[in-house]
Amino acid sequence: MRVVVWAAWAVIAVGWTLGAWVMAELAHWAVQSIGSAEAGRAAQAVLQAPLPPWLGVWIDPAWLELLRSQLQWLIEAGQAVLPAVGAMAGWIVPLVWVGWGLGMLTLLALAIAAHWLIGRLSRSSPRRALPQ
Repeated sequence: MRVVVWAAWAVIAVGWTLGAWVMAELAHWAVQSIGSAEAGRAAQAVLQAPLPPWLGVWIDPAWLELLRSQLQWLIEAGQAVLPAVGAMAGWIVPLVWVGWGLGMLTLLALAIAAHWLIGRLSRSSPRRALPQ
């Protein structure tokens, strides 16, 4: 039974590590993309695109225009801040790996506790002899 605990731990640890690696890469890419001026231009292009006609059936077009104007204001206000966001990559990626380490410690503690509990339960339950 202990082998099952450690095999499950290994599989979960590999999945956790791959997930952390993907999150670190995505965080790095997102911060770099947001930090460039390209993000502002892309947001402007999206706001200039016409709204699909079917959207007017579900949401009031006046409300959508209000939302569009508010997003336009937010983008213009954020243009000065966006380049500074690129500097955050220096601490976001290590923060992801700190979270990975804390998760691995938790997984390891759970596996050790399960290993100990299985050993304790197997010693306390008497073995029964098979009837002959």
